[in-house]
Amino acid sequence: MNALLPVHEEITLRPHQISAVERLRDGIRAGARRQILVAPTAFGKTECAAHIIQQSQTKKATAWFIVDRVNLIDQTSVRFGKYGIDHGVIQADHWLTAPEKPVQVASAQTVARRIYEDGALPDLIVVDEAHCEYKAILELIERAKKAKVIGLTATPFTDGMADHWDGLVNGATVNQLLAEKWLTPLRVKACVSPDMVGAKKKFTGEYDEDDAGARGITIIGDVVQTWIEQTQKFFGRPVKTIVFSPSVAHGAELCQQFADAGYNFQQLSYLDASDTERREKIEEFRKPDSAIHGLVSCAVLTKGFDVPDVLCGISCRPYRKSFSSHIQEMGRVMRIAAGKEFGLWLDHSGNSIAFAEQTAWLYEYGVDTLSSAQKQDSEVREPVERVKAQHFCGGCGLQMEPQSIACFSCGWERPRRGEIKTVEGTLIDFDLSDRHAFKPRQGLRAACLGNPRAIWNAALAYCFANGRRGEDASRKWAYGIWAGIYPASKLPYGLYDATCHHATVQPDEYSLIDRETKRFRKSRKAA
Repeated sequence: MNALLPVHEEITLRPHQISAVERLRDGIRAGARRQILVAPTAFGKTECAAHIIQQSQTKKATAWFIVDRVNLIDQTSVRFGKYGIDHGVIQADHWLTAPEKPVQVASAQTVARRIYEDGALPDLIVVDEAHCEYKAILELIERAKKAKVIGLTATPFTDGMADHWDGLVNGATVNQLLAEKWLTPLRVKACVSPDMVGAKKKFTGEYDEDDAGARGITIIGDVVQTWIEQTQKFFGRPVKTIVFSPSVAHGAELCQQFADAGYNFQQLSYLDASDTERREKIEEFRKPDSAIHGLVSCAVLTKGFDVPDVLCGISCRPYRKSFSSHIQEMGRVMRIAAGKEFGLWLDHSGNSIAFAEQTAWLYEYGVDTLSSAQKQDSEVREPVERVKAQHFCGGCGLQMEPQSIACFSCGWERPRRGEIKTVEGTLIDFDLSDRHAFKPRQGLRAACLGNPRAIWNAALAYCFANGRRGEDASRKWAYGIWAGIYPASKLPYGLYDATCHHATVQPDEYSLIDRETKRFRKSRKAA
């Protein structure tokens, strides 16, 4: 009889995962009810959560694992099944619907639409892609006051997250996982317009984020021909590829261009006839000998999509401020697989250059604080239908950010004006680990200068201790000092509002800030 039972895999955590789980438990013991686990793609955040859920079952606890994408429901369910976690699914008309089971894999959209009595709420809530911050999920967490809550994310950069989470555990950095071979390095080929060829060496001065945003939706270079040439050069054959497109129309045109060249690329978008059609495309793509060369996505595959043997990613969707989307997209190509030595990233959007400083900083230092900045709300109240059209998805009805183009749940694209323009481009090599942006001012030689994050923390500590005009003025003062030490760099997004860790400041760091302050005052007197 036992021979007929399915054989399940045991969850074996890696050392960095064990450390992260223990720190989450330490946080719970210290009274933190809502904690964020921050870790890069391929860290194994889902495995950590599955382990915690599995352990909770020994105490007869109930648990929900909430995901924000329809395609992630099945992916998570398969993984839970592999580990022998008996579960149901909370999603409309799903074949695994079983509300009586203590563990549920839940769609954020379905949970948002349903009304749950307080007694029906679980003991443990895990929120995947927690930086998305759906209002209904935050309200549910607030109501479930007895529940322990763990948020999972690689990009916790959403304004105001500090108001909704009590603690943060930084699992590992990208560079740590690269060094330990848990991530695959990327070789980046950036396509730039002819007059921007020099940008790879001086992007901080002439090709910053604002410049990139001003270009609008501009695709640089021939996407299909570049893919053919570069995959042949690096792999000697066509390879499994994901394309991130700025619109459904552009994605459809790319699929046609690939087809004309003899390659099978399939688009995933809100235009898919059904969830079944989308599921069939993804399952075919997962096969080692897939008949599909590539998937083209407009916002659908940005987060959480797990097909490790993808060898190439193509960026065709420029972002002005969405650093998190850029990082999430690159992560789809960085998972390890047998025989995979590196992933190829073909950048036709300029994102690699626009976000170069933030990327290098994140890869090296990770994240250890959440933003307390508040979203600006200067909206003029309009008639209901116009407000609905601006703020809610026309496909699934999920609330959207006013500036977002596509729904992060179903990929529905907001109607917009203008056309996508393609311009001639020149391909250049681009090094994601380029650290020249953090080079200190010429003449400074202190050993601590190699850690600009620690210098920022020291500047905050110094200015908070010596400032007399309040916290805002002290932060501005600290930024002036830091920018004087690293004149070619910008402080990465979100760090300006970081909490100051006074206890971690080293004497040499504090002395450097003090010397810089005195030097500046002396120079002003001399002037």
